[in-house]
Amino acid sequence: MKARRWAFAAIMGALGNALAALTVIPTMVQQVALDFSLLPAIIAGIYGGWALGGLTGFIAGILPSIWFGPLGSLGPLGITTSIGKAIMGITMGLLSRALKRWLDARTWLYVPVVALAFLPEALWIYLVFVVMVPLFLPAAPAFLPGLWAPILLKASFEIAVMGFFTATLAGHNGFKSQILSFLSPPAALVKKT
Repeated sequence: MKARRWAFAAIMGALGNALAALTVIPTMVQQVALDFSLLPAIIAGIYGGWALGGLTGFIAGILPSIWFGPLGSLGPLGITTSIGKAIMGITMGLLSRALKRWLDARTWLYVPVVALAFLPEALWIYLVFVVMVPLFLPAAPAFLPGLWAPILLKASFEIAVMGFFTATLAGHNGFKSQILSFLSPPAALVKKT
């Protein structure tokens, strides 16, 4: 991966952590909180591909991983938050590439595509709480394995909101050209053949 792409992942990951700080901390109720940190991973997946989406998702999940892990009830399983966000970034990158022709022509289709891209992460969240928590955290509070349901319920709201944001941003030519210009090498550096 080129330096520009690493820098893009770091910047978007930092934005994801900032969005987490702005949304998670004020809305926290028993390990369930609004979290819009996935938006940069979605954008990175669309414009940078699955690898960049996954890396951005992992970085964007650092603050939520700490917040729900060591500072919350998940302890060492907090890292699963970053892994879930990476899964979403990878899936979004793969889907946006596969559906590029339709998405470029109809940006409103990003709303259902973002929802579809969330399904693997939703399965991951379910497995973390139903399988990993009882297996690796046997002394965890009794309510913890059942948190998958309220988490996925609030996540469906978040995904809907982020789908609309994504459709709006993808339809904005200025935003799109700015992102693509950052990810592409400057014309002066491209070798002439």
